[in-house]
Amino acid sequence: MRNLRARAVGAGFAGVVVALGACSSGNPGTQADTDAGTAGDPVTGGDLVVASLPTVIDPAASTSRTNWMVAATVCEGLFANGADQQVHDGLVAAWEYDTDELVYRMALRDDVVFHNGDPLTADDAVASLERYGASDSGEQFGELVDGYTIDSDTEFTIELNQPSGAIPALLATPDSPAYIMPASAIDGASPDDALEELTCTGPYQLDSFTVDQNAKLSRFDGYVSRDEEPDGSAGAKTAYVDTIEFIPFNSANALNQVRTNAVHVAPQFVSLDQLDSYESDPALAPVVQVDGGFKLLQFNHEEGPFTDLRLREAVKLAVDPEAIAIQNLGGLDYFSDNSSMFAEDSPWHSPAGEDVYLDRANPESAAALLDEAGYDGTPVRMLYRPDQDAYGPLLQQQLEDAGFVVEPLAVDAATFTATRTEPDSWDLFLAGGTSYSDPLTVVFLADSFPGWWVSDRKTELMNAILEGADFDERKPAWDELQGLIWEELPFIKLGSEPRMAITSVDVGGFEPQQGTVRGFYNIWLNGS
Repeated sequence: MRNLRARAVGAGFAGVVVALGACSSGNPGTQADTDAGTAGDPVTGGDLVVASLPTVIDPAASTSRTNWMVAATVCEGLFANGADQQVHDGLVAAWEYDTDELVYRMALRDDVVFHNGDPLTADDAVASLERYGASDSGEQFGELVDGYTIDSDTEFTIELNQPSGAIPALLATPDSPAYIMPASAIDGASPDDALEELTCTGPYQLDSFTVDQNAKLSRFDGYVSRDEEPDGSAGAKTAYVDTIEFIPFNSANALNQVRTNAVHVAPQFVSLDQLDSYESDPALAPVVQVDGGFKLLQFNHEEGPFTDLRLREAVKLAVDPEAIAIQNLGGLDYFSDNSSMFAEDSPWHSPAGEDVYLDRANPESAAALLDEAGYDGTPVRMLYRPDQDAYGPLLQQQLEDAGFVVEPLAVDAATFTATRTEPDSWDLFLAGGTSYSDPLTVVFLADSFPGWWVSDRKTELMNAILEGADFDERKPAWDELQGLIWEELPFIKLGSEPRMAITSVDVGGFEPQQGTVRGFYNIWLNGS
């Protein structure tokens, strides 16, 4: 046996964000009542065009999930997320967690080959996990791992430095970018040195990638699928179309591109206010995922007015989530008005904090809190991206109606990303969350996330969720943590809303699924 030591850290994890999945089929994902993109028998052949192009092809080199879309189609991980974000086996054939020895024993499937023809081995898995653990996205996994042992060609052990039932979901793709590649292709490359090619095990292989132009994929004839029923990124995967081309998303022209079949899928088309017109358009097939995400008001806890809890409470009282949803969605049909950070069908759904959440849209009470806190009219700097957070002016009006003075900072995406890391440059920023597989994958709970919410009780509860061996041990701590969120108000979640993709009516098999990343297998083109 060969032993590979990883960096060891202490047992205390302040603000650690990791995950544990149920490793079973779980509850079905919530889906909109739509027939879009699902009709007809599968057809083989054709060239699929997707309007979503990463800026870098290497998923380990980026924390932006929009950069993981190609990898989600080309690569696979040890574990996989179902359509509802539950965790299933992927490249593993079997595994066990030994809570006494603090090790995970992994046995790989012995029928898998990479795109270069080499068989999948334990060496490849360990090299990939080491690189993932050294990346920003895999930091929490890396801090949990004390080392690896290669037990055979297809078996290895992950040694932990503290108890944690979190490993399977932390490694589940595409909710994480923990993809497995040949050790020879990685060749000791740091995650900071982005790979220019992807050699993986998925049903499609990457033929070329040109920044700002396209990524071209073709069917991998050597692919060996799992034999379970297809379920999101888990189960059986079939490469129906011959090729897939990813091109840049053009928000101004996306609908026309889909109407003319210049694009077949716009997977991140999120404007639902015209859903009725999309549904009546004979060339378009909107696909809606209920509870696919939520809007978020993030406070600056390091400096500025919102270090005072009373002013954060005043914002919550001033804001009307329903009015914002009506503006953004065109109505309340798809709006879920609740405090939970997870969709209703998620096992992690919790009503904790509901009474606090529903106490809102009360500018008079908000004004009274401003008086109590001695608010002197200093402008509140509200950072947002107009193209993504169109409700900014409405939110500004709601806050001003309660007595706040608001200074809007409307910037582009690059400026937003840079500015929010500077605590002296903003007081409140508008962001959003997606659907998550586990509480500990919620990135904005980390101490280091811009906003810098540090709480001893949060750390205790995070550790309890981290260390629990199974769901039943971890769920009570999450219920308490969600209650703490609504008590301390590090941010304000504005209900839950759907996510929408637009496809051509020629596309079949495109099912709704939770999460911002998906692969494009099990999808076909009718009439090919």
